[in-house]
Amino acid sequence: MGEKTKKIVIVESPKKAREIQKYLGKDFSVKATVGHFKDLPEKEMGVDLKNFKPKFVIKSANHKKMLSQIKKLAENAEVYIATDPDREGYAIGYFMYDELKKKAREIKRAEFHEITPKHIKEVIKKAPKFEETNFGLFDAFLGRRVGDRIVGYILSPIASKEIGGRFSVGRVQSPAVRLVVEREREIQSFKPVPYYVLSATLEKENIRFLSFYKKQRIEDKELAQKIYEDIKDETTATVIDLQKKQVKQSPKPPFTTSVLQQTANAQLRFSPEKTMMLAQDLFENGLITYHRTDSVRISEEAVKKIRDFIKKEFGNEYLPPKAKRYKSKNTQADAHEAIRITNFVSIEDQKKLVQEKGLTEDHFKLLKLIYRRTIASQMKEAVYERTTALFDIKGYRFKTTGSVLVFDGYKKVYNIEDKEEAQKIPPLKKGETVKKVDQKLEEKWTKPPPRYTEGSLVKKLEELGIGRPSTYATIMKTIKDRGYVIKEGNALKPTEAAYELIDYLDKKYHWVVDYDFTKKMEEFLDYVEQKKKNWKEFVKQLYEKTQSSAKSVISKKMLDYALDLAKKHGKDISDIVDDPEKLKLFIDQHKETKPTEKQIAYARSLAEKTGLELTEDVLQDKEKIKRWINKAKKEAMKSYQLSEKQKAVLIKNGREDLIDQPEKALKWLNSYFRKRKRK
Repeated sequence: MGEKTKKIVIVESPKKAREIQKYLGKDFSVKATVGHFKDLPEKEMGVDLKNFKPKFVIKSANHKKMLSQIKKLAENAEVYIATDPDREGYAIGYFMYDELKKKAREIKRAEFHEITPKHIKEVIKKAPKFEETNFGLFDAFLGRRVGDRIVGYILSPIASKEIGGRFSVGRVQSPAVRLVVEREREIQSFKPVPYYVLSATLEKENIRFLSFYKKQRIEDKELAQKIYEDIKDETTATVIDLQKKQVKQSPKPPFTTSVLQQTANAQLRFSPEKTMMLAQDLFENGLITYHRTDSVRISEEAVKKIRDFIKKEFGNEYLPPKAKRYKSKNTQADAHEAIRITNFVSIEDQKKLVQEKGLTEDHFKLLKLIYRRTIASQMKEAVYERTTALFDIKGYRFKTTGSVLVFDGYKKVYNIEDKEEAQKIPPLKKGETVKKVDQKLEEKWTKPPPRYTEGSLVKKLEELGIGRPSTYATIMKTIKDRGYVIKEGNALKPTEAAYELIDYLDKKYHWVVDYDFTKKMEEFLDYVEQKKKNWKEFVKQLYEKTQSSAKSVISKKMLDYALDLAKKHGKDISDIVDDPEKLKLFIDQHKETKPTEKQIAYARSLAEKTGLELTEDVLQDKEKIKRWINKAKKEAMKSYQLSEKQKAVLIKNGREDLIDQPEKALKWLNSYFRKRKRK
């Protein structure tokens, strides 16, 4: 027998596979599943609504090929399933385990939190049997995937029909759209109110500084003007109180997924999905730890390396006597680490690493952010000396504050989000008099709340307990792709469709956009993951909600159509306009069953193109002609040739995979040009 057992490692991405192959050497063969290789079918619900059993299918011909290759390799081998360490990754791993458990000699679970040689070898050495891992992760994936599918598949068609148009409803995307709509309405209904700010410019030893009337906002215009007039001719101000204190500012904890997305959006203007794409590359190239996490913990070993680096790079005075410990809000999270750098070297060397791996300038910008935040989180506090002085100017109190940075501490590395640059003020003593050289009265107006940016929307979702590290970026992408929000600069603005959808859901399926309900559902899935609840119970609750909706809602489109018909037929329907059932009946009795001229002409031209038979009864019936046109369109598609220009657009956008699928290609091109037009 003497031959060695084959060892196979399975990961998601081909790039990661190549990277790991280098570290593990020729005893191992590392293969990639290329993302999710199994999913619910595209064209149908794929869930049995009696028992909620999902039907998972292999996603593409390429995935079929990949699977049969891995199955051959796995015969009698030692298999390490090393897909990502979160729910989605575990699910891919579980599907793979299911396919291989009868073939392989044994199957183990390896979780890589960083792609570095030392870490990978350690993980492989200690990998537990797959049977001993937490199947709750797979159940939580099932709950989410099946639950979301049921909500989307049942409610989207109903909403589309009742509102009129194409609408998509999602368990997590719809509450996100609601946030944007509500914020926009707040902005629209906001009435600005004037207020007055009174300041006096003081001077001592040729240093000028500002002081403000003790109530910084004066609502009463008359009062503001009176004080202004009273102090106008005064030339001095007396120090009546002086406070000096040392203020320490602590560094922020290292990045979680959502805070990384927020910061990259605010500082670098990256969208959450761009941040995640870049982070994925940095992770796969071994430059940062796993990028989907809600933990702020850093491993003991990494803390030690960071502290050594701070000492070497910045000197002992920047190193706190004890390492800083950061605790996550929920203890579940701490199984993972925060997002941190994996190479504890200077920023110049980080840049070299990025270049060696053939990554871009944007990759470096994101890495620099992670590098700064990682290092700063273990550095000493910054120390300010803050002086607050109170002056008397003709019986009125004016206040001035100044800050001096005594020790920069962590700000030496991470000073990007701070506003603490206060004015410089001269040394002052209680009781002394300084010159007053000027005063100013300004009228200002209260401002409405700002629109959400993608970063601040992620923050809000996280505060509400909606979404998880792996979903924030997808939520942002979905609500943009579906046309519910558009970006103006960095801000998110709802479209007409968003208002229509949210108003409709609010009336009829309020639970879908209820923040609290959505939060409870997320918590339910966390319990499923901990094996404390059953995933089918989760799905059942959602399914029952979709079935027990409020009374039918009358859409504007339906009402307009009914009123139009009433006019045509000389009928008065004022007594039934509030009754959806009667209104529907009226429409069914009076609606036009004949096709329009346009439909007939279009059907005739399709008949010529495809040679399909167009019978008289089809030409007489609106519904029949619609169905016939759809069938003929599919037929025409089979022989449809994309133009060279259409092909060029696909290639330029990296979608050459669609060139042989004209129907999909046209769909994609339509939405691409629609978006371009909107901009």
